Amino acid sequence: FQLPVTSRPFRFTGKLYMRFGSDWFVCTASLVEKGVLITAAHCVAGYGAGAAGIADEVIWYPGNYNSAGGFWGYFTAQSIHVPAPYLNGTDTCDFFANGVVCNNDIATVVLAIRNGLLAGQAMGGWYAYAWNGYSYQASAAFGGHTVADITQLGYPAAIDAGYQMLRVNSFGKYVTSTVTTNGEMLLNTQLGSAMSGGSSGGPWMVNFGTRPIVTDTTLAFLGYQNATNNVVGVTSWGYTDRLVNVQGASWFGQNFEYPAADYGGRGAGNIGALMDTTCTTTPSHC
Repeated sequence: FQLPVTSRPFRFTGKLYMRFGSDWFVCTASLVEKGVLITAAHCVAGYGAGAAGIADEVIWYPGNYNSAGGFWGYFTAQSIHVPAPYLNGTDTCDFFANGVVCNNDIATVVLAIRNGLLAGQAMGGWYAYAWNGYSYQASAAFGGHTVADITQLGYPAAIDAGYQMLRVNSFGKYVTSTVTTNGEMLLNTQLGSAMSGGSSGGPWMVNFGTRPIVTDTTLAFLGYQNATNNVVGVTSWGYTDRLVNVQGASWFGQNFEYPAADYGGRGAGNIGALMDTTCTTTPSHC
């Protein structure tokens, strides 16, 4: 049988289990290369804890839909990559929420080959990723803020016991702040969302789904940046007050820690640098 989460493009997102010592935790992660997941750094590493703070074990269940997992089974982690400023505790972060509301709360998980296939080969694809506000636009209708129509996927533990994938569609707002630990600019996107813990690491995508065919170009326009299923952030933080339905994500792109416009042909800023490191280390997975 076929459930929405076992279909494209939902199935490229899954439930993530992480073990630190003897304790297990849950998050969300998604495929952005044939053998590489993107998730939040705080899911797989302790802020400022160095290499010793990286998770001891990580398991990913794509398209999870019950307590047993789902149709696609699971994949195990081969290696984990976390931005150096996050690992060493020098990242640009909010004074009051170090390690969560930061510039670089992102990480990659390289998955081990299973039955001779990488995850993306077994599942028939993966998402793309984008940077520097791909598909975002300044809008007078939103008070001049730079916004994007974002699809968020995740496995919030407080809803359906965390076993069902949830989808949220909302306008995400690009937010900058100088209330930081090092005085530099903090770059985030904020989204209206009722998800909770467990959704961390879940993808924030623009142009989600199958690209439609515009049959009357005099009446419809898809926009200039309309490539589908581009991950532009991952769930990083939310309010502890259950009545405040707002979550945030580190901005994918150039920032104080990663200012370059290109890293090895893998993109700009933090996501480009992270994917370049990941794919240089394990080129067979990209």
